[in-house]
Amino acid sequence: MKLSVAIPAWESHGRGVEFINDLLRTIEIQTFKDFEVCISDHSLNDEVMNEVKQFEDKFEIVYVKNFENYGNGPANTNKAISMCSGDIIKVMFQDDFFYDDEALEKIFNELESSDKFWLVNGSNHTKDNGNSFYWDLYPHWNPDIINGRNTISSPSVLSAKRELFDQILFDESLIMMMDCEFYFHAKKKFRDPIYYDDILVSNRVHSEQISSLYNESLNSQDKLKSEVRYCIDKHLK
Repeated sequence: MKLSVAIPAWESHGRGVEFINDLLRTIEIQTFKDFEVCISDHSLNDEVMNEVKQFEDKFEIVYVKNFENYGNGPANTNKAISMCSGDIIKVMFQDDFFYDDEALEKIFNELESSDKFWLVNGSNHTKDNGNSFYWDLYPHWNPDIINGRNTISSPSVLSAKRELFDQILFDESLIMMMDCEFYFHAKKKFRDPIYYDDILVSNRVHSEQISSLYNESLNSQDKLKSEVRYCIDKHLK
């Protein structure tokens, strides 16, 4: 197996079936075919599982109902990654989807021919489930990423060789900083990624996403500051 797509899933306040269907349909039409899809499902019901079954005859799917660390997104993401057998692992959050039907082919070709260990690709955003798109983001590094200034985007833009994921996973004590901390850790240990300036995925913006739920909280800034202090203590002290 050359490439794995790691998907952490959950019921997402009743929208999990919609989200996983959209994502799997954009995987089904990928031009690159030597891949598997590994889904770790935190759902308390079987709705996402039943939707995933509709795609089992279309491409290889490895699915588990994950009862450990319920509600912990980084832990569920790490579980999905641990299920992967591919030489290259592409992380995709359940509520995002592929914007380019050549995305997996482009990712594989870039990483397979490079001595770099990871890749971050361009992305855009949609608020209306893919009817329109806005905010094209081309990933680049900035020294304040450890302080939460994310110029790369969500983990759905991340792909890496297995060697990187064998040494680095998402910090399961983080929520708001899980992506920034991972990027900082990966650069620290494996140097720069490939900054691939092609828009391959779309980030869905919606009220049920974790970042929105925290942004609406009165304690969101306190939570972010606490996580930033944790990351600085972990990596810079």
